[in-house]
Amino acid sequence: MNLFDLTHGNYTITRTISYPDYPASKVTTNAQVKANSESEWETNISINGTYNGPTDVTSVRDYQATWTTDGKNIREAGSATLVLKSGGSVRQVWESTITLPQEGLTKFPRAGERIDVTVTPFQIEGNKMSYTWEGTVRPQSK
Repeated sequence: MNLFDLTHGNYTITRTISYPDYPASKVTTNAQVKANSESEWETNISINGTYNGPTDVTSVRDYQATWTTDGKNIREAGSATLVLKSGGSVRQVWESTITLPQEGLTKFPRAGERIDVTVTPFQIEGNKMSYTWEGTVRPQSK
């Protein structure tokens, strides 16, 4: 069950991201997502916080997340490795609360779900960045 199946493209998400190697770094995002059609979504996002780590990020690897529910929202715990142009890497971890229409939770598996993601290297041209995000969602074992 993916997020579109659960929400029909309409949800809010609050995410707090931390960086274990940079303890003073913590970023919080708040986003509202609205599906204008099956192929077009509108996202309004605010980003607040401090990041004191390297900025030469070129790609992401080891992206994994789990979803569970508290009966009202979906709780997400995730982590990923940011790959740096310099050859190093930065680990990030996050916790999110995804608020969706109540009927979406009735379809959500009781044991939760695991998400494995592959992200292509970033293509940066001027002030534009593009990449492909491809994920697999599957129920967790009880």
